[in-house]
Amino acid sequence: MLNDWIFKDGSTETKCTSFPYAYRLMFNSLKKGVEQGRKYDDMVKGMVIIGPQRDAHGDLRRYSYDAATEMAKASGLLTPEGQINSREFKRR
Repeated sequence: MLNDWIFKDGSTETKCTSFPYAYRLMFNSLKKGVEQGRKYDDMVKGMVIIGPQRDAHGDLRRYSYDAATEMAKASGLLTPEGQINSREFKRR
């Protein structure tokens, strides 16, 4: 649990070993939900990634979809077109 990243999509909570895998799960869950006819905005509001690091208040860091997407872009996990960069996942 100490180094786990947790992806929450409202009703379910999934432990992941790293941010890239938690983000990929978030990305794919959103994509699948939209394909099934769920509303994008409603889904994004319920999604969060909780990191193992603590913030200034001592709480675990929480990343909204937008914050997680910015972090993914900065670390090369997304292509310029906004798709998952599978090459980057193979390196990690």
